[in-house]
Amino acid sequence: MIEKIWLYPPLAFARLGPSPEPCENYRYGDSDLSPRGTGKTVVLPEPSLHVAENGTLTETRPQGNRVRFKDPEDPEDPENSAKLFRPVCPFFEVHGTWTIDGQPDSGAITTEVLDAFNLTPGNVRWTVEVANLKAHHCTGALGDRIEAKAEILGNQHTRHPLRGRSPQGAAQRLVPQGQHVPLGSIQIPRPSAAFPQLRLRFTPAAGLVYGPTNLLQRTDRYPLPAERLILSPNSPWCSFTGAGDPRTVPGGLFAGASEAVDGGVSFGLVDDVCDGLVTVEVGGLTAHARVVVTPPDFAPDRRPFTSLADGLTDRVRRAEAQDPAYVSGDPQMTALEVRDLFERVLEAMDAVNVDAQNDRAGLMNMGRNPSEAQAEQARARMFPVPEALEGVTLPLTERGRRKHRRFVALEVLEDMIREQPDLIRRFIRNPDTQPGPFDRRMPVAVRGSDGFPMHLTRRQYDLLVAWANSLQATVEEGT
Repeated sequence: MIEKIWLYPPLAFARLGPSPEPCENYRYGDSDLSPRGTGKTVVLPEPSLHVAENGTLTETRPQGNRVRFKDPEDPEDPENSAKLFRPVCPFFEVHGTWTIDGQPDSGAITTEVLDAFNLTPGNVRWTVEVANLKAHHCTGALGDRIEAKAEILGNQHTRHPLRGRSPQGAAQRLVPQGQHVPLGSIQIPRPSAAFPQLRLRFTPAAGLVYGPTNLLQRTDRYPLPAERLILSPNSPWCSFTGAGDPRTVPGGLFAGASEAVDGGVSFGLVDDVCDGLVTVEVGGLTAHARVVVTPPDFAPDRRPFTSLADGLTDRVRRAEAQDPAYVSGDPQMTALEVRDLFERVLEAMDAVNVDAQNDRAGLMNMGRNPSEAQAEQARARMFPVPEALEGVTLPLTERGRRKHRRFVALEVLEDMIREQPDLIRRFIRNPDTQPGPFDRRMPVAVRGSDGFPMHLTRRQYDLLVAWANSLQATVEEGT
């Protein structure tokens, strides 16, 4: 019998894109940390699966080391060929544990496993429920929800659209009767001898914006085509102001939020992002996974220094970094974890205009109508503008990248910690510090979602401190 099932991955990110061709599969390779290397993350193509209209799966292997994130230009018509972003379309695969003839086994559930229990793909039921709740989050109105649901069996291989509608029976529905916001589609690949696994592919929407039918009478700032002016102007979302509402912080979260320019009233625009639940039922068992739709990644070879994985690890494994045995038990593993963090710091530096962020943070420190003394004090907290280098447009950014590039060499970083015992505490912002003005502590001038200076997770910071302390413990006194 099949004893347990789960979906892999349990959480996947799809990325919007209007191209009909999905983005190819790729993975991160070893960073180029040689003395004359770039110090950047290497992106390597991987075999990619393609799903035909009838569900047939084929595999391609990219030639060379190039990954396309946009459609190539048409060489015969370069002026009219649109370089469209390719969507990222994740697969969900059914895994489980089972016993056949007394032999336990686990892995991807295939048609062969189904046969052993007198099941077929037609006995597999998939349900996908997604929603765009941005407007509902602000107004709290039931009619401002945009939801879609699809239920299909494992032997139905045509593509099923996810049509976003407001709930039936809700007053003042944002999406009126007879209209829908496309939220993507799902498709069940046809199992074969080469690909016998049970999969579902999620394809996100194109990345379009939709507005109320009277949008062009209210503003000329968003000239949407007529076919996307489908929403009800009588919905609460089209008159939402957000004045004093903490759900609209930081400011500018919706079109019309600017009081000076737009009067502070929502224009009623929504996009086609969503997130939701993928459910599969096999042999009386049920498994769930999450899917989240996001914009295209404009810097796919630049990882954030604090990722979603860091946030989840901080929640479930924070205490381990505070245990001295964690570092002393496997110092090499801890050192590699620290180096990975500083590699990502360098990559983030490559994606940030530090000069502009430094200026912005200084202005935020000043507040409104500062005195000359307050303005001077606010500027002093941030980095002074360095002397320009010949041929360098962003001198502060360039200097920061040069310094951070040294830190990915673990030996250099270790020596700095040994020579300056308080380096971490002086230059890296402590998560326990009360929110205050921006300053020169790392990460410099980066704003968190709460509008205050950003910081590492508690676990990341504790790990750095514990690692630095372990290095100090090996320093000979007087050397």
